[in-house]
Amino acid sequence: MKNKRMFSLVSIFYKETFRNGFEVFFTLLLPVLILLLFGIVFGLEIDQSVEYKLGIAGNFEEGIVEDLPYQVLFFEDKNSLSQALESDQIDMGIIMVENNQITFVQTEADINNRSNIFLKLKLQSLLKKNFVGMNEGYINVEFVETTIGESQENTLDFILTGVIGLSLLSGGMFSMINVFGRYRKLGTIKRLKASPMKPIEFTLSASFTKLFLNLISMFIIVFLGKTIFDLSLTFNWGLLVIVFFTSSIGMMGFGILLLLLFKEPSVTIEIASILYVAMTFFSGVYFPVEFLPSSVRWISNILPVKYVVDLIRYTGNIKQISLNAFVIINLVLFVGGLFLLFVSSEVFLKEEK
Repeated sequence: MKNKRMFSLVSIFYKETFRNGFEVFFTLLLPVLILLLFGIVFGLEIDQSVEYKLGIAGNFEEGIVEDLPYQVLFFEDKNSLSQALESDQIDMGIIMVENNQITFVQTEADINNRSNIFLKLKLQSLLKKNFVGMNEGYINVEFVETTIGESQENTLDFILTGVIGLSLLSGGMFSMINVFGRYRKLGTIKRLKASPMKPIEFTLSASFTKLFLNLISMFIIVFLGKTIFDLSLTFNWGLLVIVFFTSSIGMMGFGILLLLLFKEPSVTIEIASILYVAMTFFSGVYFPVEFLPSSVRWISNILPVKYVVDLIRYTGNIKQISLNAFVIINLVLFVGGLFLLFVSSEVFLKEEK
């Protein structure tokens, strides 16, 4: 009988969750939109691991061609070069005419591509150096990459792991405010209390449903990151599942804590929204905390999402933390969140008797 009651509660929460546009937006849609936005912006940055292919037509001296640090394909005229460009055989074309006049040939879609802009600047520098006979180029574009984990991360890897942490925050925090705040205000909890349901059954059923929604969100983010932006980030899935579970519980507990402090659901949602924006910029979600001015860097240390994001980046081998720190952070999130969930079952539901 107890199992049947739990199953019914889970089914009710599951159906109601996907009818609630506010919760679905913050848990599923907003993280995906953020990933797409930043992915499109930063996905255009030049990749030094790519071997660019250049198409050349005209009377280029052999020495100039040898100095080009790219794969070079030769074409008879502009038409054949343009056809190769349209069919993606080359990334950019260069045509030499009389009096050393250079024409760069690109597709219209690539004119504002940041990778092509840097490539064109580099080529201009190399060609000017050869024509003028200078030992140094006019423009030196140098990329110095550093890694803080076991594997080399890029901007999108960093953002993707941050978006996962942000998704766990929004899914956990707003879902509990919705369950124990809005449901109480609408009288839903009071109606459920008329049944033989125990407070802990209500809490566990709600938590299980929100965990499932968070899990869907995480897999969507990872899937889109790998398929759309071709990310090479490799997770330790065993550790990631542990982090997902403890972080989700911890963020649910954080939402409960806000409700205990501010009582009124509408006020709590406003406070939570402000904190969400603050944690977006001060928790190292989109850029390292070290980029913040030292005068405000301490703020990140009191925001729970910073530690969630650190754990996720650890599972993706792009951030190093000690094993002791990994265990302690997970325990604090899990125990603290679980304690607040049990408190909520005693406080909020018993108030409805």
